[in-house]
Amino acid sequence: MRNARLLTAGLLVLSLAGCSTQVSLDAGASGSRVTLCADEGRPAKNVGKGMANKFARGFVDAVTGWVEWPMQTYKGYEHGVSFINKGNGGWSKTVGVLKGLIFSGPGHAIGRTGSGLGEAFGFWTANRADNVGVGCPLDDEFAWEEGKPVSIFEPTLADGVKPMGWKFVHGVANFLTGWLEIPGQIRKGYNKGATGMGIVKGLWYGVSRTASSGEAVLFLFPNAKDTCGYAWEDQWGWSALTAPAPMAKK
Repeated sequence: MRNARLLTAGLLVLSLAGCSTQVSLDAGASGSRVTLCADEGRPAKNVGKGMANKFARGFVDAVTGWVEWPMQTYKGYEHGVSFINKGNGGWSKTVGVLKGLIFSGPGHAIGRTGSGLGEAFGFWTANRADNVGVGCPLDDEFAWEEGKPVSIFEPTLADGVKPMGWKFVHGVANFLTGWLEIPGQIRKGYNKGATGMGIVKGLWYGVSRTASSGEAVLFLFPNAKDTCGYAWEDQWGWSALTAPAPMAKK
């Protein structure tokens, strides 16, 4: 397992060769740890760095998403499953392995690969400010890292599946109403005396929302815990259009 992690980390470094994204690799006692754009916040504060960071993470996830399958199987053996009594360690590990092989392994692999492809091909798009409450989160930043698995049964099943529902809602809403960013941002730009910038933002945000709507298809699968590209300004496509106009200064 240790060798597999180091091999994957090596592939990561090679895959990022020539990319302007800053990479920091620390192979310590806990295994390989990678930080993309360590000097850049999440979401990005700079458009160029945000695009570079988004492409880098997306490319890595798309290439290494398959690693989730053996990793989830390993985690199932190592930690077992929480709903089985700890006194039945062997049985818990057996069920954990089957869970990793049949459910969480392929599920996480599809989720990471799918979101990775979305970020790699859509690196030029803006995105949500964060993924809090939207989609079941992946265990960690990269497939080979241990992380902290999130169970859909904790604290309750209803709470566990709610983020999946919100991921579907966001995807459908962005597909159907993303174009409303155009009049909304033009309105905001006009109110600020920058109509031209409003047109540019409206087109960019509108296309970005439409491009992100593919998450409605992948709503059952996990995604990254945060976003790393440049964020659009409002929660929904219609928010800028329906927000109260600023009061004129006296």
